[in-house]
Amino acid sequence: MHDEITKFGVLCGTLARHRAISVGESLDTSFLTSWPADVRSSADFAGLVSAAYQMWRENWKLDIGFLLSNLGDGPTRDFDDLINQLRTSQQHAGNSAAKARFARWTRGSCGGHDPATADDWLACGIALMTALNAGMHVLCQAAARQGPSFRSAWQAKVSESPEAAISRVAADLGLLLNQSQHQYYARLVAGRWRNYRLRPGDVATDVLTSFAEQALISRVEPLPCSYQEVLAELEMLTRGEAVYALHLAHAVAEITGASGDAYIKRLKEIWALLQT
Repeated sequence: MHDEITKFGVLCGTLARHRAISVGESLDTSFLTSWPADVRSSADFAGLVSAAYQMWRENWKLDIGFLLSNLGDGPTRDFDDLINQLRTSQQHAGNSAAKARFARWTRGSCGGHDPATADDWLACGIALMTALNAGMHVLCQAAARQGPSFRSAWQAKVSESPEAAISRVAADLGLLLNQSQHQYYARLVAGRWRNYRLRPGDVATDVLTSFAEQALISRVEPLPCSYQEVLAELEMLTRGEAVYALHLAHAVAEITGASGDAYIKRLKEIWALLQT
């Protein structure tokens, strides 16, 4: 296993250098100092799976995602699927598909039987590191494509900002924003982001995307009547559920385009249906 870990360290350094050339900043490889050095038990293997998952799907999430988007089927996608299944089998006991995949893979790594001895778990550790290194090797090859368009695309992928988050989420929602609207929502997100402290496990891109989604979803057109009339008709005045009732009222107005008595009637029908 020592040889595979040594090879892994070299590949991490290579990918980090390619990233520095393309993006202007190297990858964080500080995790290498605490990387599991040996696997002799189920717990050791679980620790290796956790370390590999955290590096691949959390710490380097944006970079891996970008490079994967430029690759077809092969060792990198195979490892991406493998580490997700192994991690899921450990974290979610009720996921039968992931459990079955875990069992098949560990048996295959041990010559057809379930791992039981220290040597069996070592074989699993070596097999996982071998798969990781095969995927890393392809990533390094992909990252070596240092053309201007490739570098620009990589930089855009990992250089997240409130403006970029608004653009991406607006596109997903099919919203067409003019420049002033885009700037307005970006300021809303930037204000929240400025005062937000990342918690353990948070990914900056995911947090910004959530802020952008919340800001854009909150943009609503005026109701076809007063909000007091809506709450009175739904018998929600002064009640704690009033906010939810108004969310629904705005949605019904925008979806149906109705007004007057027809709007109130439709709103009350939908509200009643949701209460059943």
